[in-house]
Amino acid sequence: MKLFMKLKNILIRTTAIVAVVFTFLSCEDDFNTVGSEVIGDVNFEDNQYTAIPVAFSRKFGRVRTNSLLASIDQNGTTPHSHLLGVYNDPVYGQSVYSILSQVQPTQLNPNFGTNAVLDSVVFTLPYSSTAIETTSVAIGNNVTEAVTTYRLDSIYGNSPFTLSIYKSDYFLRDFDPTSNDGQVYYSDDIDTNFGPEVEGTLLYSNNAFVPSAEEIVLTTEITEADGTVTKNRERVSPRLRVKFADEVVAQFKTLFLDKEGSVELSNVNNFRNYFRGIYIKAEPLNNTGNMMYLNIPGAQLTLHYSFDAETDDNSEARDTGELTLGFSNIIMNSIKADFDSTIADELLPENQDSINGEADLYLKGGVGSYAVIDLFGGNVINENGEEENELSFLKRQDWLINDASLKFYINQNKVVPGATEPERIFIFNIETGEVLVDYLVDPSTNIDFPIFSRINHLGRISRDSDGKGEFYKIRITQYVLNVLNDQFENIKLGLSVSQNVNIITSSIGDTPITNNEVIPTSSIVSHEGTVLYGNGASVPESKRLKLDIFYTASKNN
Repeated sequence: MKLFMKLKNILIRTTAIVAVVFTFLSCEDDFNTVGSEVIGDVNFEDNQYTAIPVAFSRKFGRVRTNSLLASIDQNGTTPHSHLLGVYNDPVYGQSVYSILSQVQPTQLNPNFGTNAVLDSVVFTLPYSSTAIETTSVAIGNNVTEAVTTYRLDSIYGNSPFTLSIYKSDYFLRDFDPTSNDGQVYYSDDIDTNFGPEVEGTLLYSNNAFVPSAEEIVLTTEITEADGTVTKNRERVSPRLRVKFADEVVAQFKTLFLDKEGSVELSNVNNFRNYFRGIYIKAEPLNNTGNMMYLNIPGAQLTLHYSFDAETDDNSEARDTGELTLGFSNIIMNSIKADFDSTIADELLPENQDSINGEADLYLKGGVGSYAVIDLFGGNVINENGEEENELSFLKRQDWLINDASLKFYINQNKVVPGATEPERIFIFNIETGEVLVDYLVDPSTNIDFPIFSRINHLGRISRDSDGKGEFYKIRITQYVLNVLNDQFENIKLGLSVSQNVNIITSSIGDTPITNNEVIPTSSIVSHEGTVLYGNGASVPESKRLKLDIFYTASKNN
């Protein structure tokens, strides 16, 4: 009896261990939750079904760019979502990015004090940078100072471009007067709709701008009551820092100090109509340049002024103050996209076969292009030798689906391999812009390192030993299950490049087919592009776009 009980306990523990291990392995197997309990049964067998989706491309003529600050990632922070500069894509051509933004004072109805004098106006725009190391450096008189070495991030190219900063005279309204909805601003508005007012007053120009990774050293002087002058030094991370010329300072004195107590400075609405914004313009230099990603709300204009200070002994003294204008509310990107003419012609609607699909799929960020995919848009020959709609055929099968994935091979004959290839692509509901259910259930979420996030669903680029991109693999198992179970409709899907797959907001754009087409925000803020093989007859069989469905079925079927 004791032996029996001992064996029974061992059997129970062993069964429990096997169950835990089996559960763990099931969780580790990407999305392989359906039918796992019958795999290996002698009455069932594993098989693969391959569908050939219909896919083609659409090109945008313009995209909405005043919604880029809505690109909040899942930890609630705003990533660098605006671009500035010149980028030459090796496949698609040149894109030029400029920024127009409203500004808002940190203080309304400012009191500048008695006998106020505007000493300087400073524009600052921090770069995205990473501290590499900090060392102590002697600066004289046995005094050392901590000096930090930085690496600039999100900078592409190292050639100079022409940078100009203007005070804009164009009024950016919040609401569309024809509908009372929020006003939509597009990538081409500055060049086609706003006119010369956007370049109202030139504040600064640099004919050969290249961002520097050097720290900025700020020196300030403090005058004590006894007349002693103390100098303070401060080091800040790399940034564009411009101290405007005297004639610009004189203009700001008129605009601000001379307007103390006025209605223009009394509330936000009046101020936005009075001081209408700052335009940061980029222009190619010798047809080239560099481009950077920026968190533009970090930019600011600071007015440094001095005024008579009150003293206990009525002696003469001066004090200092500052008024900061932060970039806020309406911030938009101007994007000039000079598409390669051959690709642009190929992307004309009349040259895209939306019924049978295309051999090449063109994906480009910014004012670019994306692919349209119909997973089950064609017919198949069924078991009776009859032509049948593929989706109807699949719904009739008694299959337990273990995995469904799309593999997009890169057309290496049409791309320049290497660092310019996008690391990620993004699939979405073309009607709503929403992510697929597989995105929501993907456990590989990584907010701190977006490049490693959602990699089960949205696989990173697979490269060969030479660093050339070979393919992207996208798992859509749960989505396919829901379609076959009539929980979802078989709607068309969109495929785009993505700068950050944690950004799941959408924007809109206009194509030759229709206006207000949905496009992920992460595509608009992406500068890269690629060319993927589609399903056209000229595509090599081994590279053709396929939907691979792995399933378990009864041997009796």
